Amino acid sequence: MLQPIFQLHLTDPIAINLAAVGNFDGKHPSLAYATTGGKICIHSPHTAADQPQIQHLNINKDITAVAAGRLGAASDRDVLLVGTSSSLQAYDVHANQDLFFKDIQDGVSTLAVGHLGWTDAPAAITGGVNCLLALDAAGNELYWTVTGDKVSAVALSSVREKGRVELIIGADDFSIKALYNDTVVTEIAEADRVIGLASLDGTKFGYALANGTIGVYDRGSRTWRVKSKHTLTALCSHDLDGDGQLELISGWSNGRIEVRKADSGQLIFKDSMSASIAAIVKGDYRGDGADQVVVCAVNGEVRGYLPLDPNVAPTPQLVAANQALKLQELALHKQELLFELQGYQVNRVAGPSGDAQTAYIIPQDTSVQTVVMADAIQHSCSLAVSADHDTVIRGVLLFAEQIFEGESIFYYPQSPSPEVEVPMALKKDAAVTVSIKVMVGKQGSSISHVFESELRLPKFCMYAPADREALPMASSSVTFSIAERPARVAMWVEHSFGTENGVQHGPEGVEAHFMSLRDGRPLTISMRGIQVMVRTEDLELAGEVVQDAAAYLGLTDLESTAHFPDHMQDFQAVLAKVDECNSNRLKMMAEAAESSTAVKVLVVKAEDARLLGEFGVMKKMYNQLQHLNRQLVMEHTKRATNHKELLDSLKLVNTMIQHAARLRLGAAKARVVTACRAAIKANNTITLLKIIREGRA
Repeated sequence: MLQPIFQLHLTDPIAINLAAVGNFDGKHPSLAYATTGGKICIHSPHTAADQPQIQHLNINKDITAVAAGRLGAASDRDVLLVGTSSSLQAYDVHANQDLFFKDIQDGVSTLAVGHLGWTDAPAAITGGVNCLLALDAAGNELYWTVTGDKVSAVALSSVREKGRVELIIGADDFSIKALYNDTVVTEIAEADRVIGLASLDGTKFGYALANGTIGVYDRGSRTWRVKSKHTLTALCSHDLDGDGQLELISGWSNGRIEVRKADSGQLIFKDSMSASIAAIVKGDYRGDGADQVVVCAVNGEVRGYLPLDPNVAPTPQLVAANQALKLQELALHKQELLFELQGYQVNRVAGPSGDAQTAYIIPQDTSVQTVVMADAIQHSCSLAVSADHDTVIRGVLLFAEQIFEGESIFYYPQSPSPEVEVPMALKKDAAVTVSIKVMVGKQGSSISHVFESELRLPKFCMYAPADREALPMASSSVTFSIAERPARVAMWVEHSFGTENGVQHGPEGVEAHFMSLRDGRPLTISMRGIQVMVRTEDLELAGEVVQDAAAYLGLTDLESTAHFPDHMQDFQAVLAKVDECNSNRLKMMAEAAESSTAVKVLVVKAEDARLLGEFGVMKKMYNQLQHLNRQLVMEHTKRATNHKELLDSLKLVNTMIQHAARLRLGAAKARVVTACRAAIKANNTITLLKIIREGRA
């Protein structure tokens, strides 16, 4: 059990995930947090007695992100960063002035301050809709890149190489990416939206998902994860048990605080507050030279926790709390064992004749077989499950990340039978391991035995082998060259598509034809010499196939040529839409400025008429002002609609760039992103299309 070393109650409520601790005067720590009404509150417990401890900063906008840190290399004070849906403000609290104010069309959804591994100066890192931006102390751009979706979390950590700082981002498209400049070092697909990231020791980092899952990755591989029915509201890391290793600290919507070991996920401390946790930050809030973990609740309650000192004996209260926690865990484990024992005893209950119910107990060598099958009629793949020894299947429970809504499905056949087929309409291509639990019993018995197994689901199991003559040939394709034997390429196809009969290969090459179970569109993979061609009308699918082939074959650099005429035509229409929206935005901004000037003139004339007693003129001016106000409201609606269309179009542009980048690997992939970014800034559509096709300008 955690024991707070200080506790206080602030008068203002604290917004979720909008708090930071900073030394804004260079000496004393303060807590900055967002509250209602678009305001920032700064609590400074070390101010002089004649000075107020709480200051208020009016932002007058919906605050979306708050952070604190040092931006200038020579500065001795932290800067307060406040993000909104349209801007980023860097505020010097001590000097009461802005360092910079920058309009950001994509908005600021998350903020972080620190050194990027490839820049010299510290940066303010902002994540928004489909983009990532890093600014220096003057508001100048240090780094910019596109993302696949809205960035929801940002952290700085070492993922692949210990000591090399990489930028980790979580997005609304369920992905976690580690970036080093324009290179994607690691990419992880998760089961839900990423809402939190925290740097840990070495190459570890913690993550949190919107479905209540938290866990740890080490070098891009998951170490552990746990899931809660509550919503996570805060994530942080700090050494609280005094062992020299950072622990993962999580705050939850039910007011619970949990501290878990980074290497195993073991729960070592917990505490509860009276309201939902708003934020967990760390800093020397007491000013005694040691960092504390500061936990804030939405009702304004703030608690501080100090790491345990291994050289100091724990207090009797702490010992009793830890013993109570262990007893609770043991009692829970005991209850689980009792339920399991009860199940075994039920199986041995005597029947009507007094003999054991041998007729209701399945043989010891009973087994369950599972196999994945394609179902073109139902537009899905299915899991065929069968049991032997005259037993019947009463239900099948499947657990898997990414592919099932809620991570699980339960299939209950209308009548128990020895063989059942569980339909799986997978909306996403992912190579996952499915945990299977099958309820098996004798016909007429109420007793079920649970068989557990695991099955590897091929990434492209939603593509069934097809005859070449039965499907039309796709007109779009991506082509690349690799120095691999045809037999090894055929092994990759069999591994990723889960088939051995649909791959024709020999010394001359490889040819495999598939049909999508989702929409019936064809997919062809062929190899002649060293040239591989993937034919499909889906650009995103082509990128997934290229990336999967590269991972299986161990490729690190790959150039490719893309031919997707339909996608290119649609992309040109999107670019034209972006130009149109930008033109409309500038035009409407000029019109709004003129209307604002007219409003000022009418107000002045109306007030002059009132002072002169010319009430007829005053009434006329206010009537014109009312009419102009209605026009301004209508124009605002037009601007808002145009802005939404612009953001949607920019998202499509960014998605296209990401899809084009996934057709390449290594330096070629990074070059595509950089060159596309330069072409967009230069508004050079012809060059942009050439980069997407050929991978270079």
